[in-house]
Amino acid sequence: MREERGNFVEVEVLPPEGKEPKPAGSRPGEPDPFIAFVARLLDTIFVVPGTRIRFGFEPIIGLVPFVGDHATSLMSAALLYRSVQHRLPKIAMVRMALNILINGVVGMIPFIGDAFVLWYKPNIRNYKILQRYAGQGKPVTKEDWTFVCVLIGVTFFLMVTVTLILAYAVLSQFRWW
Repeated sequence: MREERGNFVEVEVLPPEGKEPKPAGSRPGEPDPFIAFVARLLDTIFVVPGTRIRFGFEPIIGLVPFVGDHATSLMSAALLYRSVQHRLPKIAMVRMALNILINGVVGMIPFIGDAFVLWYKPNIRNYKILQRYAGQGKPVTKEDWTFVCVLIGVTFFLMVTVTLILAYAVLSQFRWW
């Protein structure tokens, strides 16, 4: 809309019809620089000298029994929550939540779980899903936010349940009950 009033010109700039502006900070091929940075920080920031093995802070934090795996899964869930703004199809969000759940449950196994995290790299996997499916869903609605919140809640409910079962199994071996 262009309207002239004396020496002033008012101009209203809107995106082309049917297209929404991308979230702030986005560039083509990189849906969200913050998500890319955190995923790299958690999964691939360090290199074992003389090898091509990369790892991040996730396996290090995961060395703290039970709490470490829940903490890193919470960070991964925060990235999933932030990914909603990129209009992902629901199936992509489910795949991302499943990666978080697999990582959290298997990561609870001492040492074996940490070795698994070194190989699995769930945040990088989730970032690749985000890159592949960003913008392919419908515009983000309140139902999408609710869906992701329920998805994250179910994921953590399952992780806490597995934690309690493992804790009971370990404690029952000592016959303190």
